[in-house]
Amino acid sequence: MNLEFDRQKMEDYIFNTLTNSHPILKALKNGKLVIFVGAGMSVHLGLPSWREFALRYLEEIYKNSEFTSMNFKTKESLKTEDTKKILSICDYIAKKNLLKKTLIGCYDSWFKTNKKKVLEGRLYEKLYRLNAIYLTTNYDNALDLIAEDYKDIAVSNDSNDNRESKIPDNGEKKVYYNINEFSKDILKPQNVIHVHGSVRDFQTMIVSYGDYINRYGLNNKLNDESKEIYSEFMSEIFTEKDYVVLFMGYGLEEIEILQFLFEGNVMNPDSYPNSRFLVLPCYSDDYLKISYLSDYYKHNFGVSVLPCNMSEKGYGVLEDVLDHLLDLSKTSYEEKNEVMEIKEGLKAIEEMFS
Repeated sequence: MNLEFDRQKMEDYIFNTLTNSHPILKALKNGKLVIFVGAGMSVHLGLPSWREFALRYLEEIYKNSEFTSMNFKTKESLKTEDTKKILSICDYIAKKNLLKKTLIGCYDSWFKTNKKKVLEGRLYEKLYRLNAIYLTTNYDNALDLIAEDYKDIAVSNDSNDNRESKIPDNGEKKVYYNINEFSKDILKPQNVIHVHGSVRDFQTMIVSYGDYINRYGLNNKLNDESKEIYSEFMSEIFTEKDYVVLFMGYGLEEIEILQFLFEGNVMNPDSYPNSRFLVLPCYSDDYLKISYLSDYYKHNFGVSVLPCNMSEKGYGVLEDVLDHLLDLSKTSYEEKNEVMEIKEGLKAIEEMFS
């Protein structure tokens, strides 16, 4: 195979690729950009990554060994298992042996943050300023805090930032995590949709293998109404030709979460080319692995990988990517306004002579 990337090309690849003519920017301008938000967007707030969640859960099971019978040897051996397996085992043990309030307390301590911390981090504030449609596999409330209080939040702490200070707030509900509310009607810019549930209701959280199988309908013997709702909802996103999907905040360890999305029979790679993109924080030295991964996801799922070099800033490079998108979107909005002004002027002239 021909390698798509080399070390030098990967360093600035995403900034050279994302231009005003890119499908992501066109969709953003038209209100049709769907951004899937992963744990990499939350780790800077001290919230756990996919793997860290599994290991914290395992420690909690061990800490409550008087109820769960987990010993040290078993705990250490489970650490070598893949993330989904650890979470499935822990979730089964916890729900069978721990009190509900204990479980809720754990989830709250792991996945709830506060608005002050989110605003100081600035990443979510910048993400929300893009005015996209936000779907997230995260359980945490970080993006919710921005969405629900955005009308009262100053967008920039930088007095030299000349961007719009606020996004218009239509006063409607912004955050969704109950599957019974999932429909194409909530696919609107500014809305935040937790496709795997939220810490605000731990019973909605999709954690174990069984949860994923039920949610994505991988067990054809199940006849569950929620499965049908979810399938129709996701199909609307991935088969409606106007939507462009951007995955952001997913590192290599979180790719296995996306695997369920990709295997949900809604990711036909030939249906709509150039409409699915994955911003992938990685190291420039990993160009060979990223080239293989890029070819695999493009061929099997129609997802184009946009690598961004995290060698210097870690996941902080995502802030640079967002700044780049915001600068481009500002230009796009200005161009759109100019076109509207010209059209209105022409219409006024026509009316004068009609």
